[in-house]
Order: sequence, then C-alpha cells, then structure tokens
Amino acid sequence: MSDARAQERIQALARRLQHPDPSQLWFQLAEIAGEQIYLRHGIEVGEDDVVLDVGANVGVAAAFFAVQCGARVVHSFEPVRPVCELLRKNVSGLPACVVHEQGLSRASGESAITYYPGAAAMSGLYADPQRDRALVRAVLANLGVPADEADARLANAFEPLTLRCELRTLSSFLREEALARVDLLKIDVERAELDVLAGIDEADWPVIAQVVVEVHDEGGRLDAISGTLVDRGFRVAHEQDPAMRGTDVQLVYATRP
Repeated sequence: MSDARAQERIQALARRLQHPDPSQLWFQLAEIAGEQIYLRHGIEVGEDDVVLDVGANVGVAAAFFAVQCGARVVHSFEPVRPVCELLRKNVSGLPACVVHEQGLSRASGESAITYYPGAAAMSGLYADPQRDRALVRAVLANLGVPADEADARLANAFEPLTLRCELRTLSSFLREEALARVDLLKIDVERAELDVLAGIDEADWPVIAQVVVEVHDEGGRLDAISGTLVDRGFRVAHEQDPAMRGTDVQLVYATRP
C-alpha cells in the first residue's frame, strides 16, 4: 500500500496487536486500518461514539475504532474461546474496549461452533472447511499469491475443532447495558449475519444509527439484509472489495438519511 498515511495507521495498530499468523494479522490491518473499509459510504465514527463490534476476532477493528477513531466505548463480541483470549490481550491496554465472550444471534443459549486454529478469522457457526478454504484461496489469488504458495499456506489451515459457545440476542444486551444509542453496529460473523439482525427487537432498531455488515451472498442473503435495513429506515449501499473478487463476500453500509 503506497499511501503514507495508510501505512502510518497500519504500523500504529500493528505495534499493539498479536497474532499467531502474521499474514492474517497484516491482511486485517491493511483492510481495516489502511483501506478503512468500515468508514465508507457515509459511515463515521468519532469521539463519544458507541460501537458494537460483532465478530471481533483478535481485535483489529476494536483497536481501530478505539485508537484511530476515538470511540468512547467498543463492545467486542467474540464467541470462540481461544480467539477471545487473544482479543482480551490485544485490547487490554485500551480502556474503551469491553470484551464479551459471546456471539450475538437470533436467540440466547449455548451452541456448538467451529474453530480453525490455522484460520481463526473464518471460524463460525456455519463453517465448512472445503468451502472456506476455497474462499481464502480465491482471496490469495486476488492478492497475487502464487497457486503453489497459496496451497502450502492453506494445507492444514482448515482443520476444524468443535467448541461450545454462548449466544445472546442484541436486544437482550441493549437492555442489560441500558444503551440508549449505538452509533455503529459492525457485523462480521461468517454467514451468521442474518441471525444477528434477527435478534434485534423492532423497538430497538431506532437506537442503531449506522450498520456495516460483511455479507456472504448465498441464497439471496444480500437482498434480504439490504431489505431489512431499508425497511428500518436506512439508506443502503454495498460494494465488493477487490480482494474478494470471485467470492460471495460483499460489504453492506447502512446510514440514516
């Protein structure tokens, strides 16, 4: 990335964060801090803002919102225990960041969840090793990684472990925390995005000012999510990052008119 300011943002966050696989960390840093993928199509995060980071992974987005956007509080939800442990370490020096070892879904309860130790960001409730490996291989090809190198990187990355996790609804969290507003709801939950939105009671939608969702567009999911947001009064846009070309991954941006 040639932009000097983007490099400065990346380096500033990199000094704060740990990851067992540096290539995964740097990919996330380039997208979130360098390209600022969560600050497009009118999305803004500033001082005194409240952010819900749903699918926080190791904390790159949480640190970005807290350090580089100045958010007052970032509630980070990460249901995969080993990933959440690293998240806690990465944001431990950031008072704005509050970690919740939970996932947000359509109902509260306990569930099985798939954890990929070699590809932690792809872990989730709807994981499929063959499909997930193909997606990441496509991304690596788009980034110019030679096929043999990509295959070597991914050879053992999608060996799944089944863990247990806690789920709750977004509305139950709003009530518990007595949150009167959410300035940004960011969702990146590997095909569970509709479940997160289904856990929002109708009365709570006005609390939410902005939404950014990573959507895996299978079975009309992009249209379903866009329609849900439009019906709740949002102006909606979507785009695909060049790194995701040839995959079903889109980013949806929703703001209040």
